[in-house]
Amino acid sequence: MGQLGLTRGHSFDLDFHTIPFHGDDALIEKHYVSKRSRRQKGILAFLVQDAETRVFCYANGELRKDQQNDAILRFVRFWKERTGRYPQELISDFQVDDVRQAQ
Repeated sequence: MGQLGLTRGHSFDLDFHTIPFHGDDALIEKHYVSKRSRRQKGILAFLVQDAETRVFCYANGELRKDQQNDAILRFVRFWKERTGRYPQELISDFQVDDVRQAQ
């Protein structure tokens, strides 16, 4: 980010998104799709965007339902390793209880 002239953020928007999958892969799990207000087969992606610059700075598209809670902690560790400091603020539209219930 520094090579592009972008400052490293302090505040981050966190979100889980389901990317619909319409094939026959038996390993694909069902996840909640808010646009359709239901669960359907899909790939769960975790995205982190800098709240100020709107730049995507982290993504994981290989999540299983039982890994949702750990995804947030993995991002925090990733940011600490890359920048030497923890994120100051994490913003989301879900609560940890929501994540646990979705499992």
